[in-house]
Order: sequence, then structure tokens, then C-alpha cells
Amino acid sequence: MKIVYIIDSLENSGGMERVLTSKANWLASKKEFDVTIISRRANKDGCFFELNKNVTVDSLNLTPTNNKILNLLFKTDKNRFKKELTKKLLQLKPDITISLFGDEYEFLHTIKDGSKKILEFHFSKNYLTHLMDNIPNLSFRKFRKLYARYLQYKQQRVVLKFDKFVLLTEKDQSLWQKPSNSLVISNPLSFSSDKKSDGQQKEIIAIGRFIAQKGFDLLINAFRLITKNNPDWKLTIYGEGQDKDYLLDLINRYHLQKVILLKSPSKKIKEALLNSSILAFSSRYEGFGLVLTEAMECGLPCVAFDCECGPSEIISHKKDGYLVSDFNIDFFAKNLEYLMVNNKERLLMGQNASKNVKRFHIDKIMIKWTELFKDII
Repeated sequence: MKIVYIIDSLENSGGMERVLTSKANWLASKKEFDVTIISRRANKDGCFFELNKNVTVDSLNLTPTNNKILNLLFKTDKNRFKKELTKKLLQLKPDITISLFGDEYEFLHTIKDGSKKILEFHFSKNYLTHLMDNIPNLSFRKFRKLYARYLQYKQQRVVLKFDKFVLLTEKDQSLWQKPSNSLVISNPLSFSSDKKSDGQQKEIIAIGRFIAQKGFDLLINAFRLITKNNPDWKLTIYGEGQDKDYLLDLINRYHLQKVILLKSPSKKIKEALLNSSILAFSSRYEGFGLVLTEAMECGLPCVAFDCECGPSEIISHKKDGYLVSDFNIDFFAKNLEYLMVNNKERLLMGQNASKNVKRFHIDKIMIKWTELFKDII
């Protein structure tokens, strides 16, 4: 069975790229699957995550046009993308083509290459309105939110044109009003770990892009409330992005340079998790929350804001972590501090976490995908 995935690029260190790599590697390890990943842009720096040698990466090598006005008026980039992608799919003749909801979601279902079309959504239904709400000093915010709602309306209609529409959480499926072609398949764990954190390091870890969505400003404000009473604990945030200077300014303003560290994305994130004792998850909105499952696999209890989608379907509140409502920074800080000072409870929750997360192991998740593939062919 020939499976083709479409993604913008494999150079990034994001969750979508990590999940795609994990799934492609699993499928490629089975004789019955021939896996190709089509990337819209050239992967000049290679793939951030390691790919199985049996996975073919086929880049369209498209670059954005320099004339933004012409592109806006005539959709130059999108039309060129459609032309090249159509040509490539007609050449490859896949059995199943899977979009990760890039620009191709608008036209992929119209390409007559004989393949079944699956649309994967790695965000949450309301991510655009959440984005408009959380970008600081955004000009024309009301008009942008109206445009976001128009795009949501448009997306709601387009998803019905695919053979299957795959969502990550039950809550998001409800937000989409449970389209007739939809089903829920959670993201799989990107790794397994027999070794677990011993929970003795006085280290809190957070992972994600340095953007408003990830809420690291909220996390810094929470940590500053408890660091005075716990001076031997540190917070390390792994990531990169446009808000790095803003986060550094916050850290400097509160004189937290010695206890809060910002580090670049790591290809050895499992080792970083194993050398930590608690995961802090401060996102304002998410599609799923892959890093929660990765931390739990390493035996870490998690403290998370109970954003619209994701954490509540991963964490069992007060058993393997804490869910904090309404983005309450004080409660977030209190839950972090409780785990910091209660060694026995921290270890017990970490043990519970490593048991609870087994339902996201890749073999269990990929069985659902292979069943889906067989059902629609």
C-alpha cells in the first residue's frame, strides 16, 4: 500500500514534524507499506527528526514569491503549489494521500490521482480565534477575528469533501460538530523509555516554540511566585521563536536569570526529560499536547493549564498531574510548588503517569491508522 504524506517542511522541530516522522517510520518498518513524504519547501538543513531509510522524502523545492501584493491578488504561490503537487501525485499514484492541513487542504480533494484523501488536523477548531486573541498589540483585531471566523466556516465545509477527517481529541471533534466523515486518533508517543526519571533532580522542564500560544510568559510569572521559597529549583524551557527576546526581558525584569534558562530545541529531548522531575505545560491552546505524553513516558508528573483541547484527555487530575482552570497563575504556581516540596507525591504521580500514558504507545495508535487505511481502500 502506497501512502503519501504532505507537509510544508521537515526542517522544523515542532510537534507536527515529530508525529509525522514517528508515524512514517512505523509504517516504513512494515513490509506492506511504501511511504513517501512530499515537502512543499526544500529541506536545506535536512530533517530535524531522524527518518527510517525506507521513507522517501520528495521535495517540491517551492519558495515564496517576493511580491506579496501579487501573491495576495493572484494566489501565485498557492497556484504553483497546486500545479506541482498535482504533477507529483499523478506521477506517484498513491493509494492514500494524507494532508496535515497545509494550504493543500483547499484543493487536494480535487486532484484526480486515484488516491483516497485523508485530512489530519493537528490544531484545535478555534485556534485562529485563539491566535487573534493572544497576539499582543495586534492591529485591527476585530476585523482579523471576523476573518478568522470566515476561514473556520470555510474549513467546516471543505473537510466534508475528504474521505476521512482525523482529529486528535474528542473535544475537538465536538467543536467541529462531529462531521460524518470524522474520527479521533490521538497522536502517538514519539519514543518509549524503559528508564524513568528518579524524580530527585530539582529541575522543572517546559518545551515548545517561543510564541504566545505556548504561554511561557504565564509560566515565568508563575515560577517567580515560588522561587524565593525554593531557591534550589530551576526551570529550563527548550524552544525557539519570535518571542525569545520578550521572554528574556521578563526573566531579567524579575531577576530570574540564575533559575530560569532558555535553551535551543534538542534532538535528545528524552534525555532532558529523564533529567527533570516535573513538566510545566502552560499553553493557552493546543491541538493535543504531545510533550505531555513524552514527559509522562519518562515518569514525570505534569502541571498544565486546562486549555480547550488536549490536556484533559491526557492527564488524570490529581493522579498523574494537575489541570489548572482559567489560566490561573496563582493555582498553577501552587500546584508546581506542591510537587516540588512533596517528594513522595511527586514520585507517586510520576509512576502513575508512566502507566497511564501506555494507551498512547505507537503500536496501539498505529493499529487504528492501519485499520482506517484498510477500511477506505
